[in-house]
Amino acid sequence: MNKKGITLIEFIVSIALVGIVMIFLFNLLLDVQYTAKNGNYAKENQLNRASILREVMYDFTHLGLVGMTDTSTYINLTLNFKFQDGSEKTLTVNKDYVLYGTESDYEKWSLKRNDDATVYQTSCVEYHFENAPCCTDCAEETCSDYFYFHVRIPVLISKANDNAIDDLELFYIGKSSDINRGSFPSKSFLGYESNTCVQ
Repeated sequence: MNKKGITLIEFIVSIALVGIVMIFLFNLLLDVQYTAKNGNYAKENQLNRASILREVMYDFTHLGLVGMTDTSTYINLTLNFKFQDGSEKTLTVNKDYVLYGTESDYEKWSLKRNDDATVYQTSCVEYHFENAPCCTDCAEETCSDYFYFHVRIPVLISKANDNAIDDLELFYIGKSSDINRGSFPSKSFLGYESNTCVQ
């Protein structure tokens, strides 16, 4: 009469518990794979970002940035940089890639991503230019022999999140005597629909 066994209810409960554990392990495995995959994308994007910044900032520093024009379209952000030796190079940013160089000689960096949510946010580019040259007959309280130029191109990783670590930030400080009035755009924002940008 002391036969030991399991009832049908105990068997069903055991199967249910095993199922719950299996679902948890499966979700954990998916999370690990997603993290590893996106970690690889993040590393590649950081390498791309470093390469882009190295190329552009090298030209700013060694050729001397003296002007910029914005010839962007609704699809691409296009910034044309002018240098002291008379040469020009163009930075074109699409939601998927960045091009930099001349029309016949340029480099391309593609944005690595797991989904279509990760993009260069070309409609929300921040731009700032500051120049207060010193002059003898000016009534300005502050003046400087230098100008400051700054552009930030954000990378969006979802509809609401700006991934600041991947953003492209270009800046330069140069001599005011090297540029003319109108060498740089005076508007606060480049791109389009700045009121829709992530803050």
